[in-house]
Amino acid sequence: MSATKYIHIVDWVMHELDQNRLHSGGKLPSVRSLAIQFQCSKNTVVKALEVLKQRHILYTKEKSGYFVVDDYKKPHMSDVQIDFLSAGPDPAVLPYEDFQHCMNQAIDRYKEQLFTYNDVKGLPSLRNELVCYLQNLQIFTKTDHIVITSGSQQALHILSLMPFPNGKKTILIEQPTYFGMIDVLTLHRIPTIGISLSKHGIDFEELERTFKTGDIKFFYTVPRCHNPLGHHYTNAEKKKIVSLAEKYDVYIVEDDYLGELDTDPKADPLYAHDQNDRVIYVKSFSKVFLPGLRLAAVVLPAELLPSFSQYKFSADFNTSPLTQGALEIY
Repeated sequence: MSATKYIHIVDWVMHELDQNRLHSGGKLPSVRSLAIQFQCSKNTVVKALEVLKQRHILYTKEKSGYFVVDDYKKPHMSDVQIDFLSAGPDPAVLPYEDFQHCMNQAIDRYKEQLFTYNDVKGLPSLRNELVCYLQNLQIFTKTDHIVITSGSQQALHILSLMPFPNGKKTILIEQPTYFGMIDVLTLHRIPTIGISLSKHGIDFEELERTFKTGDIKFFYTVPRCHNPLGHHYTNAEKKKIVSLAEKYDVYIVEDDYLGELDTDPKADPLYAHDQNDRVIYVKSFSKVFLPGLRLAAVVLPAELLPSFSQYKFSADFNTSPLTQGALEIY
């Protein structure tokens, strides 16, 4: 009988959510009142609510009860404000309650591990999770090749300063490009060459000539949802860029900060066309999730991992384990 009641309670909560009688942040009736409503023991009610908590539909506040996590009443796209200056998500749709729940869960799960010095590459459990997540973006890699950084800005900073196996010094950027990358190159007086980019793309003859004669360490590119043009390279163009990089011993830093918003399901990242470890893939979570989280993932060729890790350690030892643990659970 209790098992039946326990399932009924779970079904009732889900029905109330679907009917918008319960909503994000809303408090559920007390355990005592639900026990009276369903004519069962308090333990049966708690069992049902804990199942919903494990599904990340509910969360608990100490001495306050159970609350709804998931936002079942999503705002219409017409109500979402788009800030083209920062390219950040609308504050109205940020999952504050959900992420608060995830942070609490992370502390419960990992405890002291989140408050001590950690692996310079990042939490292994998060990197394991990202291996699966990145597969949806056609990035197939292994846990050991992923490093968690304090936002993509830190990743770009490290890559710009660290030496590369090709021994070259100059960085090639698209013009225009992301202002944060320009700031890094300018402040550190790093030799830089620009290649013009328009809505029609780049001149591939110029790209090849620059790769061949320009002492290019790496080519920094935003191949889809370009900042600030919105330009997308075709798959054929991406293959050509990778092929030229392999031919002239040039690396590519692929900033795929809005890859999730690409409307073409057949559009692949540059990384997917790389057969010779030429592409470094950078994935920020600021634009598609929470800007204040300051988390990004970098997928690196094996030969770059020791130097990148050394520079990362010199910068901050490790990225905040607490936010890493919460992102993993989310």
